[in-house]
Amino acid sequence: MRKLGLSFVSVAAVVLLAACNTGDAGKTEKGKSDVASIAIEEGEYIIPQASEAEASEGDGFLALKVKITNESDKSIDLASDDFMLYDEEDNKISLENFYMSETGIKTLSYEKISAGKSKTGYIIFEVGKDEAYQLHYEPTIYEIDKELDPVVLDVNTGDYEDNSEEAVNAATAYIDEVFLATTNENYNKLVSNDRDAQISAFDSNFTKGLKNAFYYYKVTDDEASSVGKAFKEANGEVAEVTYEVTSYFPDSAEIAIKAEVLLFDEMEDEMDRIEEDFVESNNDLDYEARWEGADKAVLAKLPELFKSSFPAEAESYSDSFKMVLKKKDDKWEIQTKSSYSSYYDYLEEAFRGGLYKN
Repeated sequence: MRKLGLSFVSVAAVVLLAACNTGDAGKTEKGKSDVASIAIEEGEYIIPQASEAEASEGDGFLALKVKITNESDKSIDLASDDFMLYDEEDNKISLENFYMSETGIKTLSYEKISAGKSKTGYIIFEVGKDEAYQLHYEPTIYEIDKELDPVVLDVNTGDYEDNSEEAVNAATAYIDEVFLATTNENYNKLVSNDRDAQISAFDSNFTKGLKNAFYYYKVTDDEASSVGKAFKEANGEVAEVTYEVTSYFPDSAEIAIKAEVLLFDEMEDEMDRIEEDFVESNNDLDYEARWEGADKAVLAKLPELFKSSFPAEAESYSDSFKMVLKKKDDKWEIQTKSSYSSYYDYLEEAFRGGLYKN
């Protein structure tokens, strides 16, 4: 015997283009039968990762957050073929089933709903972004004599906005303010990370990296701070950063980042020339003093060298760097620790000009 149903396989790492319902005309958000009721609580456009699927031009993957309530006095089952989406020509739109990554949304899966209880989750369809559809919820019940009418809800996909750019704006604001000493008004609006703490951590790591770069001369904290400030300001003038959303959900996102920035490797030849000029011009000094002085000469010239250098593409361990963001209370937190720390460390190292902090 088959009761009611709706079954959903988990969705994959997808890019959620978040939205709110804004229109009311001709819209039905709730419906009810003798057995169950359904409500569309909110909707999001999603774009799967490149490895999963891509929407056709003008289309998008719409994730509808639905709430199903058991109105009967018995448990009901949920199965996938209970939900159907039809366009204006009565063409049936199939459900999309993606493998869900750890940053994904919760989709409905096969399970029971006890009498009087509810279940909430996402269902996903590929749709045109400004078209009208009808969502049918049509449970099959074999314990009753009459056939139940489906619950039908109007879905106007134009009511759901594409807000994926918000995650890009948050990532951009973070990199501008923390890595590039550039003011970005979106930081306070969109980013939850403590700005001063993040800048302090970046500056501290730059200081460690700069000290490690000199062998004979022990760079002081004040010197490293001054050079770090000059580096960030110069980098902020010339750096070119591109962003691509590779995964987006209501509460999480992954951004692929490519960066053309100032790199110490690209300045190495000029740094060597400064060093050699000092050594050759100071033969009267002993070996240690000459090379210590050479290090100091390079250190003193760095701010000037930053201004005359050109950015180059920072090499990542894949095609791009990754930034992971999670959303809470309408702001995005850039994930700098835990299981995402390696992603962040590689990204930060690139904006330190390739200096190793360890």
